Amino acid sequence: MILQLAEEEITRILDALETYSQARDMQFQESGCHDEEARTDRDSADWVWQKVADQRDLQFNNSVADAVGEGEKNSKVDPFDFKGLEF
Repeated sequence: MILQLAEEEITRILDALETYSQARDMQFQESGCHDEEARTDRDSADWVWQKVADQRDLQFNNSVADAVGEGEKNSKVDPFDFKGLEF
């Protein structure tokens, strides 16, 4: 599934996941580390947060690479062409 989200939406989702993870972690700690459901929820929220953040970073890096032309290949490069390098 592919979702198209604005940067503000991504930020809101990441903030909500972080808040949820912290709340469930607090429950887990308060239970003396016996509430397995809270631990599982915390770990799941952290996993989803990481996936969303990684995708956001990847899209940003790809847009920067596209803007500077990184990855473009020009097969017509002459390695012995020194035009523009004369003194």
